[in-house]
Amino acid sequence: MTFFHYCPTAAFFSIIKNREVWLSSLTASNDSMEGKWVSNIIGIAAIKWGIPPADGGRIIDMVRMIEQSQDCLGFCLSEAEDTLSQWRGYADDGAGFSIGFSEEFMDSFRDPNDPLISAHRVIYTLDEQLKLFEPMAQSVRRAIEEGAFASQIDSLLVTLSEENRVAVQEGYQKAHSDLSTALTSEFSLFFKVKNSAFDEEKEWRLIRMALDPYTDLEYRVRGSRLVPYLSENFRQLKRPISKVLIGPKNPTSKDVVFGFLAKHGFDDVPVEISRASYR
Repeated sequence: MTFFHYCPTAAFFSIIKNREVWLSSLTASNDSMEGKWVSNIIGIAAIKWGIPPADGGRIIDMVRMIEQSQDCLGFCLSEAEDTLSQWRGYADDGAGFSIGFSEEFMDSFRDPNDPLISAHRVIYTLDEQLKLFEPMAQSVRRAIEEGAFASQIDSLLVTLSEENRVAVQEGYQKAHSDLSTALTSEFSLFFKVKNSAFDEEKEWRLIRMALDPYTDLEYRVRGSRLVPYLSENFRQLKRPISKVLIGPKNPTSKDVVFGFLAKHGFDDVPVEISRASYR
């Protein structure tokens, strides 16, 4: 499979010339619910798992706290090779390029020894999203059984001796901590699911967890916003790019694009012009 990254001409120039891509903050994307869709799914999942409404509400609150406190760096691609909505939304209204990255490129981000980085397809349908969270159900049920959300914990502690009070508090804190760990252990889940309204994008993404305080990141300006990012080079790969498409409103000729690619070592990459009759 080929994975397409739609981008303005300046970004295309930088990616090819420097043989690197930038993974930018996903919470700065055009989806205001980016990284925050999990709490919606957990609410539905809790009902499916038979979790009492009060406990389900507390779990949702915990998930929302996690959603607000984490960010992820991502590089977005699509299965869609030549789609007008992608040209208009991400490639300077059709005046940019679409770079077709190879399986080899994607595989370079699948490192079992690095849990902070991954490459995956974005999940849009509710049924698939619920399946992703099934393994979490056992952790949730165990935490509830151990009192992670004991609504009467304060009144209970008053009736206990000092020794028993300490034991109950420690058990409560451990159960709560275990559940929090279970919810955050697979950080990519928060950035693997999106609102079904974005389904037409057929998105894949490379992601890397952003670790506070972000001192190891670079920063760039997007409009009035300061956006953290991290560069990842692909200089060691044999064939990272499979194809390049010229946008429907891009005036650059195929010969010029061929020349530019050849100058930077991509002389065997085919170049095509978008079939979209958009102007």
